[in-house]
Amino acid sequence: MSKPHLISLSLIPPPMSHVVVAGAGVIGLSIAHQLLLQNSKIQKVTIIAKDFPHDLLTCEYTSPWAGAHFRPYPHKPESWENDAREANYTRVTQQFFEKFAALNPDSTIKFSKGTDFLEAPSKEYLELGSGYNADSLKEFKVLEKLPDGVKFGAEYLTFCLDAPEYLKFLQNAIEQLCKLQNIQLQFVKLTLPSLKYIKELYPDVSLIFNATANGLQYNGSYDPACFKIRGQTLLLNVTQPTPYNRKTITHQSKDGHWTFVIRRSATHYILGGTKQPGDDYPLPRESDTVKILSRASKVFPDLDTSDIIRVNVGFRPARRGGSRVDKSLHEGLPVVHAYGLGGSGFETSVGVAKHALELAGLGRLESKL
Repeated sequence: MSKPHLISLSLIPPPMSHVVVAGAGVIGLSIAHQLLLQNSKIQKVTIIAKDFPHDLLTCEYTSPWAGAHFRPYPHKPESWENDAREANYTRVTQQFFEKFAALNPDSTIKFSKGTDFLEAPSKEYLELGSGYNADSLKEFKVLEKLPDGVKFGAEYLTFCLDAPEYLKFLQNAIEQLCKLQNIQLQFVKLTLPSLKYIKELYPDVSLIFNATANGLQYNGSYDPACFKIRGQTLLLNVTQPTPYNRKTITHQSKDGHWTFVIRRSATHYILGGTKQPGDDYPLPRESDTVKILSRASKVFPDLDTSDIIRVNVGFRPARRGGSRVDKSLHEGLPVVHAYGLGGSGFETSVGVAKHALELAGLGRLESKL
């Protein structure tokens, strides 16, 4: 069994309350960040993960590859409760980001118009169902002028961010908050064999937040409802003026393929993408790249796709039945689980973190729907 390798700081070490976060994706880092923003009683925080934002990126570390924008959808009858819960996470996140981005421009969070174009919209879209209407979304409007083949279009206020830079920002912010509050902090590079192993490493642990992508369990097994969705996107360098610096556009064809363009920075844009459940191929596929570019040439004809900086591959950590955000007790040790968000990690991140803190008795989740 591998020994942990400490890669970051250890501050003033009082032997008091010790919180461990397992996982350093956007959910794990958001939980730690919100914990430090809301609570001053914690004396020690340890974050354990195989990968951290400042490491060389791998396809298994999904968060840095994300397009990272907010795209809502109407609740489906068969998954109503879960859809409503996760939609509320996104609204809580958006409200937090509105204030936070203004105070922290280096967070890379930007607000703009979000636009959806659907060639074969479901009944829930056409009827402006719960979660997808002016009651739920800011600046929501159904569009009358539509591209060829599109049967439904709408726009709303959305946000996007530069995923890898935002993760680094969160890690740095966690460090700074711990320094200001004299909280002992460790970042530990380790592949955990089980959540129980945390207790063996740190007998003083008082609370675990389980933000492992695929639902690592206390005994070392994984949540059987979890599965991976392979995503391939292109990072473009676009130096010419483009309308996409002021809006994100998501287009769904009648055969179900999603094509989207999301601004990441001044000249960098994410063009995607694929949704391939159960596909664990870790390298870029040229055939996927060709298909993405072919679709983009039709739905985004004014987007310059000639300069591809990188082809991204990541595995969205999804879960059948929806995400798991709940609490369990193991040998007297409380564990709060927060995983299985699939491709919605960034847009739900603050809401999930606040719910996790509420379950731990350390915060409160507001209802925004």
